[in-house]
Amino acid sequence: MCTEGGCGACVVAATAEHPVTRERKTFSINSCLVPVFACHGWDIRTVEGIGNKRDGYHQVQANLAQFNGTQCGFCSPGMVMNMYSLVADGKTPTMAEVENSFGGNICRCTGYRSILDAFKALATDATPLMKKQCADIEDLYKICSKTGKACSGSCKKDAFEEVKVKSVKVPAANWYKVASFDELFSVIASLGTATYQLSAGNTAEGVYRHYNRQFDARIDVKDVPELRGVVAGGGFFQIGGNTTLTEAIAAFKTQANTSGFEYLNQIADHIDLVANTPVRNIATLAGNLMLKKHHPEFPSDIFVIMEAADASIVVHTSTTGYEFVKIIDFLNYDMTGKVIQSLYFDPFDGNHRFRTFKITPRKQNAHAYVSAGFRVHVSDTTNWTVDQQPRIVYCGINPNFHHATNTESYLMGKNLLDPATVQGAISTLAAELQPDNQLIDASPEFRKQVAQGVFYKFLLGLDPTRVAANKRSGADNLIRPLSSGKQDFETNPNVYPLNEPIPKLEAYAQTAGEAEYTNDIHERPGELHGAFVFTKQATGTIASIDASTALATEGVVAFFQASDVPGSNNFAPPSMFFPEVEEVFCSGKVEYAGQVVGLIVATSRTTAILGAGLVSITYAKTEKPVLSVKDVTKVVNDRMKVVKKKDELKEKDRVKAGIVFNGTFEIGSQYHMHMETQTCLVVPTEDGLDVYSATQWMDHVQQVIAEFLNIKESSINITVRRLGGGYGGKITRPALVAAACALAADKLGKPVRIVMSLGSNMEVFGKRFPYVNNYEVGVDDVTGKIAYINSKCQMDCGYTVNESPGYDVPKFFQNCYESSTFNMEVEAIKTDKATNAACRGPGTTEGVAFIEEIMEHVARVLKMDPLQVRLNNMPQLDNPLPAMIEDLKTSADYDNRKANVQAFNAANRWKKRGMAIVPMQYRFPCAGNFSAMVSIYHGDGSVAISHGGIEMGQGLNTKVAQVAAHTLKIPLSKISVKPSNNVVANNGMVTGGSIGSENVSYAAMKSCQKLLERLDAVRQGMEGDPTWEQVVAEAYAQTVELNATHMFTPGQELSEYNIWGATIAEVEVDILTGERQVLRVDLIEDVGQSLSPWVDVGQIEGAFVMGMGYWLSEELKYDPDSGRLLNTRTWNYKVPGAKDIPADFRINFRKNAANPNGLYNSKATGEPALNMTIVCYFALRDALDSARKDAGSTEDYYEIKLPATVETIAVSSLTDPSQFTLE
Repeated sequence: MCTEGGCGACVVAATAEHPVTRERKTFSINSCLVPVFACHGWDIRTVEGIGNKRDGYHQVQANLAQFNGTQCGFCSPGMVMNMYSLVADGKTPTMAEVENSFGGNICRCTGYRSILDAFKALATDATPLMKKQCADIEDLYKICSKTGKACSGSCKKDAFEEVKVKSVKVPAANWYKVASFDELFSVIASLGTATYQLSAGNTAEGVYRHYNRQFDARIDVKDVPELRGVVAGGGFFQIGGNTTLTEAIAAFKTQANTSGFEYLNQIADHIDLVANTPVRNIATLAGNLMLKKHHPEFPSDIFVIMEAADASIVVHTSTTGYEFVKIIDFLNYDMTGKVIQSLYFDPFDGNHRFRTFKITPRKQNAHAYVSAGFRVHVSDTTNWTVDQQPRIVYCGINPNFHHATNTESYLMGKNLLDPATVQGAISTLAAELQPDNQLIDASPEFRKQVAQGVFYKFLLGLDPTRVAANKRSGADNLIRPLSSGKQDFETNPNVYPLNEPIPKLEAYAQTAGEAEYTNDIHERPGELHGAFVFTKQATGTIASIDASTALATEGVVAFFQASDVPGSNNFAPPSMFFPEVEEVFCSGKVEYAGQVVGLIVATSRTTAILGAGLVSITYAKTEKPVLSVKDVTKVVNDRMKVVKKKDELKEKDRVKAGIVFNGTFEIGSQYHMHMETQTCLVVPTEDGLDVYSATQWMDHVQQVIAEFLNIKESSINITVRRLGGGYGGKITRPALVAAACALAADKLGKPVRIVMSLGSNMEVFGKRFPYVNNYEVGVDDVTGKIAYINSKCQMDCGYTVNESPGYDVPKFFQNCYESSTFNMEVEAIKTDKATNAACRGPGTTEGVAFIEEIMEHVARVLKMDPLQVRLNNMPQLDNPLPAMIEDLKTSADYDNRKANVQAFNAANRWKKRGMAIVPMQYRFPCAGNFSAMVSIYHGDGSVAISHGGIEMGQGLNTKVAQVAAHTLKIPLSKISVKPSNNVVANNGMVTGGSIGSENVSYAAMKSCQKLLERLDAVRQGMEGDPTWEQVVAEAYAQTVELNATHMFTPGQELSEYNIWGATIAEVEVDILTGERQVLRVDLIEDVGQSLSPWVDVGQIEGAFVMGMGYWLSEELKYDPDSGRLLNTRTWNYKVPGAKDIPADFRINFRKNAANPNGLYNSKATGEPALNMTIVCYFALRDALDSARKDAGSTEDYYEIKLPATVETIAVSSLTDPSQFTLE
């Protein structure tokens, strides 16, 4: 998906022989980073190769399915192969090792807890309960087709014949493979003046795209034994430059057991924070240092920690000649014709102190805001006098800043723990830290603050006995415990398979890589590929488009633009009630940076992308773009029109209140990060087009294509098997892709496929709506009861208001409170950005957030408990929330934990904890028309269902099957759910807003009931007690129709209802760095009687963790001049990872809460939990309150810039280096 080793979707297992030990070992790799030629001599296994439906599933695959660890399933193969590599070769990881190994695997659906549990159950120290839950697979490994024995994951060398290859000529560069020092230097000599790259892991491609294209030749050196060895003894430690980071971690930890080398544990732990497991498995020490040499701005942790440790590089100028080069000198050292052979380390005596730090946006797989390494030597540990030049090394300040030389000099001869020395060092450091200002990076102010903060942490840790008790914990990093989870729900076996906790219907197919997504559809003969050309400016007009260079490129077939459109160039048709035009291809006026201008079609996807980059666009009349709501208020011309929408709440006159105050709450955006990017395949047929679109809304795609090509809707056949995630991002946006794809297929008469890259997906399409809410509140100054609220909410719609969720914001602004005097005006603001799109919980999440922020504001102004303020503002009648909150407080031990948090904060200056509670009333609508067709086959009585919903991981197919099996009273195994299509489910509604599963299941139930009526009539004419199969066969013999359909109609069959919930969160913050972790979450949600409990647990956990990303880490940054989105990669856009979720994650279903208004007493679960995730932000604010008070602040309330990133938390803490004292 990401093509840079950052998402884990492409992880496979490689087995290779180590050039030194000659052992064959299995390890995970990102296939997107590894060139095919680099795989020579390797055994590569994909997920299909370790287990499947035909041969049987591997235990790893089965566990992931059995633990409900797959939803959309797009990440599942990568997850499986990462875990497979951990247990291959007979390895026996611990639970901690398992949990630490998934930093490079993104899952947007599940919230990770179920995935981690599935894999930790295979660990050596797994609990008996976890092992009991494991899938019942007799052997951990399937049978190997080569050996006939249990597959160990590493075939013996003689299982295949190795072919020796020395060089290959390829279009980009000549490729050489060498196996010794002699061969390496021989090849280098033969190249003369040609440029070359020594390649081991090729992971530099994940940082700098096309990094290797600048070289004439590439030399594969990973099997050179002289570069992979480890030498220890004689008072030194030497490790091969080509040692992978994974191997280096193990080697350093082993050597750390030797006296004098204990500091290598610090280095090993720091390397564990570099990249992720599959990257570390092939990335090398030398490769990282060479990348730093070529790119001074690269934030190399290896450089920092090695320079801090005063390591040396052993550079070979020939097979026998070598030089020792200091790390810092290496940056300007001429490496032409030379090779990094190894790194050399000296032992430290007992008076050395060494420590490193890495401060990152999330726990794993993130480059540093700031990294640092500190080494000092003192005369003794009584007076702590520095008697050797200290080493204070940083990265993340600016490309040319490495050593804090002034501070190093200042410390010479001084007592490190003297109060005057501490402040003098901090001041000296502040003066020489001059961070640069890059738009994509954290602010210079934050980076400077945290650079001083980690140096202070180093000083605090030198001698805790010399540090005040309340400051000692400041020396420690946040320690994350092994994560755990608990799920508490009731089931009723009397109605099984309804309400039965079972794996998803597609779970095993997904974990085995057998589940088909749009891009898995086999390539047709003559198939072509498309790539979009889009604007790089946000404003102006297109003066010209020149595609001549692209069209002259071999393999490029055609270029299509607005002038080629035979019909309506609009994918927001007014017939579907869209108020504004959105062009498929820009016809002249540029609306935003990323707007599609045309489509290049070529014989391969790579060529199409290359060709798209060669199309030249000339702009005219450009001006500075308007990129935010605040920018709109500054515009003096009428180019920006404001569309106002008034809420529908009852307005009342302003009433007198004891106290009145004002506030502003600003919320940012969020990218959907569906693992499957926008994708479409269109195949011309004899009567029209077969369209395979990754869409949540087939009807929309169908109508857009028909109007775009000016053809009949009935000539368009749309099929959707499943999506690799959606979250609202595939409601209307896929129609643009499908229309362009259909145009190319129709014009060229050939199948055309478009698979967008992550970067283009992020640039072309809009995201979650940003908001600014300004409010005035009048409250009773004794009870905190709100007398009135006047609120003005402005939402950033992008350049049209087509998907505006403006109605839902004021509706959910009421939340669970007495709201008759809550007044909200919503303005839909247009900006020079892509039209923003629905994103999980659109409008509902923000509406709840706005009122909950006001509740927090009230509590702080009045110095009341925020929970009491909330309770005082709730209606007393017909409100289950007070009781639910009390139950949750009891099960979560809230009162005791709250007291412990307060005691912790009183005892600690630089570590703080916080707790918060958020309640929720989710007003669930009854909306959407959904069809279902149920067909019974007379031969065996099996049942097939096709419906108008779209399966995208939410378990829709599973719930439909459970409902059908329960209604028909047959085993679930007899049910098969087929792909959705626009013949069975014509004119259908979008699947989104949590409405799909319940409404489609209702349609399936009604269809089943129609069939039962027909079969009951047949049964009554049969003797005895016939089986299901016999009744079906007899019905067929009597020509009874064994097919039935039904369309769910809102308002006629089910009705609206409320979903209630409450959540408690506890967090911990490192005030010196801004790092934070969510220690525990207790969540209770009213799900009625769940149709499928494990599915609903997964929906709640996944929604909650996606919300954590929204409030805590995910931030979009734009170029203020061009309007282009800057962070369009996993490298710089960080969704939560496996170690960012709550360390203790507890989900409770409200008991005895059957829903009479829902299907079989159930309620929806897809989005409500996300509305409560803001509790994490409030818990962080609670922690910050204590830090700010300690810093001397007396403010009752303060605004916090969202999302509450590490940077935001550090800056908001009011930390001042003048406070960095030991006493």
